[in-house]
Amino acid sequence: MKYILAEIIKKRLKESAIFFAYSYSGFILGYFILKLFFWDKLWIIALITTFIPLILFPTFLLPIICLSIIKKRWFSIISAIACILLISWLHIKYFSPQPINLTISQPSLKILSHNLSWYKTQSPTLFKLIHKQQPDIIFLQEIVKKHTKRTFPSLKADYPYQIGTPPVGILSKYPIVSSEILHLAGHRETQQRAIIKFNEQEVVIYNMQATGPWLKISKKLGFIIIPVYKYDKRSPEIQDLVQRVERETLPVIVAGDFNMTDETQDYDRVQKVMQDAFRKSGWGFGFTWPQGWELKFLVKRSNWRLNYPVCRIDYIWYSKHWGAKSSSVLEATESDHLPVAAELILLTAAR
Repeated sequence: MKYILAEIIKKRLKESAIFFAYSYSGFILGYFILKLFFWDKLWIIALITTFIPLILFPTFLLPIICLSIIKKRWFSIISAIACILLISWLHIKYFSPQPINLTISQPSLKILSHNLSWYKTQSPTLFKLIHKQQPDIIFLQEIVKKHTKRTFPSLKADYPYQIGTPPVGILSKYPIVSSEILHLAGHRETQQRAIIKFNEQEVVIYNMQATGPWLKISKKLGFIIIPVYKYDKRSPEIQDLVQRVERETLPVIVAGDFNMTDETQDYDRVQKVMQDAFRKSGWGFGFTWPQGWELKFLVKRSNWRLNYPVCRIDYIWYSKHWGAKSSSVLEATESDHLPVAAELILLTAAR
């Protein structure tokens, strides 16, 4: 009886493994074909793209399943090639930084950007973060009045130049020549543009907070209910930002919460006019969100938390006038976003 039961279990496991191998392979192949033709125009492709490269990791299981269960030569060759391509892509994109070296004659700026997640981030935590990093310019998103009325004044000695207009704020060691509030694409989300005086050079900075995507319940045929990934408000904001940056003649730095991953079409639009500091000088995936999310929707009355972010949506960008010496994702605060930091070197001045 035990032998028969073991054989049944073995057979079911084999069937499950074969089903996974073929269905996953078909899913990945279909995804790349649809992305090639449509990219973010299809919401399902945009949703899947949000979790790349995590969705690609099971590719490494295919050769194992093939050698031990499927035992088909053609599938072994294809899965092995897929693994080699995936390893090469991961190495080139995420684990091959190209930072530039700092010289005495080239001035640098230390940048810190953090989404405080409204009331979650406490002032002592923010003080500790700033004191440890010692940035020159701080970009903050989702701030509230307690930050501008309590935290900002306490930092006045080190950061005398401040623009605090909830939900965004900028703290600077260098003079702020001018500033303005933006509503990119005419949307409600608030951004900032300012000009600072750094090393006798005017520099344009943007503090970015893009509208976040969300899942909306949609009815099809009047009775079929499906979730739909909505990101249509973010794209016009990104396009507006790109157009503004293209018109700038001064060195530009843009930092903040973009609510997009580095596989999206919106990321590609920004990358055409600016450089991603973490991609140039950081190491690894650089995931920043969602930190510390409670997983009660999976198991009720549980204390499970997602302490390992799975998306990178917070960025520091720069124009051709700069180079990135270093970039990193910092330790967690109370926010569901991790802070990001970078040191940028001014290569060429503009007048």
